[in-house]
Amino acid sequence: MLSLRDIVKTYTTGDTTVHALRGVSIDFRESEFVSILGPSGCGKTTLLNIIGGLDRYDSGDLVINGRSTKEYRDADWDTYRNHSIGFVFQSYNLIMHQTVLSNVELALTLSGVSREERRRRAIDALEQVGLGDQLHKKPNQMSGGQMQRVAIARALVNDPDILLADEPTGALDTVTSVQIMEILKKVAERKLVIMVTHNPELAEQYSTRIIRMLDGNKINDSTPFTTPTEAEDTVVEETVIEVAAEKKSKKQRAPKKGKRSMSFFTALSLSFNNLLTKKTRTLLVSVAGSIGIIGIALILALSTGVNLFIASVQEDTLSTYPLTIQKETQDMSALLGAMTSTSDGADYSDSGKVYVDDSMGTMMSAMSATISNNLTAFKKYIEENPDKLDGLVNDIQYTYDLDLQIFNMVAVDKDGNTVIEAREIGMDVVFENMGDAFSGMSELMSMGGSGSSGVFSQMINNQELLDQQYDVIEGSWPTDYDEVVLVVGSNNQISKMTMYMLGMLDPANIKQELSDVMSGNYTATTELSFTFEELLGTKFMLLCTSDFFAKTNKTYPTDNGELNVWADMRNDLGFDRAAFVTENGVELKISGIIRPKKGVAATSVSGAIGYTKALTDYVLAKTAESEVINQQKDNPTYNVLTGLPFERTYYTPETIGQLIDKIDAATMEMFYTYMTEQFLSDPEFAGSLQVTDPQSFMGMYMFLPEEERAAIFAQILNAANTDANAAGLQALFEELSKNGNITITPDNIVQLLPVLDQTKVLSALIGIMPPAVSMPIPGLITLAGSTQMNTIYAQMTEGMKNMTVNREIFELMIGNMSADDPDFIRLEATLYSMAPQIDATLESVLDVLDDAEAAKPASISFFAKDFDSKEKIEAFIAEYNENAVEENKLEYTDIVGTLMSSVTIIVDAISYVLIAFVSISLVVSSIMIGIIT
Repeated sequence: MLSLRDIVKTYTTGDTTVHALRGVSIDFRESEFVSILGPSGCGKTTLLNIIGGLDRYDSGDLVINGRSTKEYRDADWDTYRNHSIGFVFQSYNLIMHQTVLSNVELALTLSGVSREERRRRAIDALEQVGLGDQLHKKPNQMSGGQMQRVAIARALVNDPDILLADEPTGALDTVTSVQIMEILKKVAERKLVIMVTHNPELAEQYSTRIIRMLDGNKINDSTPFTTPTEAEDTVVEETVIEVAAEKKSKKQRAPKKGKRSMSFFTALSLSFNNLLTKKTRTLLVSVAGSIGIIGIALILALSTGVNLFIASVQEDTLSTYPLTIQKETQDMSALLGAMTSTSDGADYSDSGKVYVDDSMGTMMSAMSATISNNLTAFKKYIEENPDKLDGLVNDIQYTYDLDLQIFNMVAVDKDGNTVIEAREIGMDVVFENMGDAFSGMSELMSMGGSGSSGVFSQMINNQELLDQQYDVIEGSWPTDYDEVVLVVGSNNQISKMTMYMLGMLDPANIKQELSDVMSGNYTATTELSFTFEELLGTKFMLLCTSDFFAKTNKTYPTDNGELNVWADMRNDLGFDRAAFVTENGVELKISGIIRPKKGVAATSVSGAIGYTKALTDYVLAKTAESEVINQQKDNPTYNVLTGLPFERTYYTPETIGQLIDKIDAATMEMFYTYMTEQFLSDPEFAGSLQVTDPQSFMGMYMFLPEEERAAIFAQILNAANTDANAAGLQALFEELSKNGNITITPDNIVQLLPVLDQTKVLSALIGIMPPAVSMPIPGLITLAGSTQMNTIYAQMTEGMKNMTVNREIFELMIGNMSADDPDFIRLEATLYSMAPQIDATLESVLDVLDDAEAAKPASISFFAKDFDSKEKIEAFIAEYNENAVEENKLEYTDIVGTLMSSVTIIVDAISYVLIAFVSISLVVSSIMIGIIT
């Protein structure tokens, strides 16, 4: 069953080579007691290890049950050792903290035998060696002979075919040695027992076969056994019989097979038991090892925490500074470059002087240059390729040129009566109430579109990010388009200026407060506060700009039929804004009050009031249904606000008066104010208006105070009172006087004015005045004197507020003009400059009506998740530009992105440092654990 054929084993250490076995060939019977004798170093133990599969031979062959082990894999050797070999060692190799039974069971445990089966077989094995009553003792409670018997039982419990014993009696006394040899002799009756020993007496007494070795060679075999091969033709009859019997035995019994390892849970159980037996050592090793492991865990936790914090800061920051592309913008990079660059190309490096380069023109060109982007095409591209932006953005926000008309409906007390006041919301309202010094600022703010849009801002359409940035301290987030949230500071404060802009405080008080600040008498308000209930109860009314335009009774013929002319009702003197807003507005309510979370790096809501994308969609839908906007789009060549064609029309003195019907009252008042100011300050402008024109003169005369009229009347009287006219004047005065016959002299003319019909008298006087003494209007102003100019101006402006009077005066002013008169040319140009609707375009009128279409955004903002995502979004834009036609290519300057690129470098550096910390900690901890273990 077991054959060694020319086994060679060599050990090499440095330059030294030891030949442990030199071609040893031995055949073993199925059951016999073989003792191997020889001096130390002769190869006995090496031979035993090769037979047991603990060592590998260099050459030759080990044949087991007729199968060469040259073909064995690691799994085959494992199975061979677990099921065919039993080992008995000189040093017992028992586990001291395990019981005798557990030690014997261990061999079966390693082979994967079930718990019940291995216990039964272990008890049987211990009973065979006479230790059936010592099952639960520990090895350190037993004698050497008893421990060796335990070792033999452990070797036999797996029912191996071969039992290998290496000096089994070397550490025992004579009596105990005899007991062990008796056990081995009994085992050899049914198994092959191979024993290595230095005791020839025991070998001679108990062995059935003795093999002697010297210097790695077999020198003697007391009872050799030869397995027939092809090269051997004859053997002794006894051997033939034995071989035949052995072959028959092999046919009847197949090689043993079974599991080659214990189960995972069994291994855990054994490990746990082992740890419990050495509690102090286990504790010390665990603590020492934990230091390294905890160090790694802490560094990893720190790294993960910092990276999460960085990611959160990135997300918050990029929600405040999104990547934005605008429909109309300036090339900021070109502007910055023009401010610092030189352009003439000359080299003055060797001149010893510094020359100034005149690049002002380049800079001015860059400042005035405007870039137009076709965002309609880009929006369509985004909607057609949503997968390319998946996972990169928290939101894509489309903004439109919308000036939301929002009012705060406030109940105020006026003369003991409670009335509803519609307070317009926005920053421009605040500046309007600051006084004349800030009136220009109000216009500027309105031009910038920062009315209600500066206070109301659309929130990012990502509830998860909003929850990450804000706490809801009262109420809830909006769930519908008509709900908004109020944003307060982290300490539950809101600025007083914001409350003025929201109309929650009366803006009329601002002027007085500003005056108090300038005079040093202002006292800061410390007790002003609002309850949550008061704030949540605030109602706002929303209208679109086009809602304020109504049809007039004027129609004008166009190419498509008659065109209704529309007018802004807000310019009507009797317009009741509060009633109109209440009747036509959409109510917005504050559903919640939010504040930034503690420690948040940045927030995304820029205004005091945050509204949802649903409100923007609602306004866009409402604008799309606007009648005035749709009528303007249906008549693209005519202005629905004037009835005039969009092409510039030049008027004659005969037709220019028609413009009055097409100009709104506010514009006309502005025009007349301007014309009056020109009239008073520029005598040449009014040079054509002579006193010989009774109508034009009387139109101006009637606006003067009584004292000034008397002075002018006296001057005209003196001019007309010639010898030829004296009698006629006296008769005229007597006829027009209310008191009968009177005598008129220059001295009593002032007293006579109340009793005369001044209009008729002056008309008569002017009618009889000779042309030579005609008096131009500037002469009248000179006569009135500089102290009276402001009075004249104020009186004229006040009177011109009436449209009927306006038209009459307007026609009087142009009555004596011709089309090529410089004064008329100036007048017409002034009219166009003061009434821009006359020279409007389709785009400008739609802008006045606040038109916006969902497909045509004014800007597109990408709220990137992090800097890496931002770079991928820029690559997405670059890909679009690469495939787009020239007129659809986008141009933008990401100033914030340029500034934040340095932050990206810092973030990357921090990440690399944390990785280095983790790596160093891992190496150090591994070394510590290795040393301690």
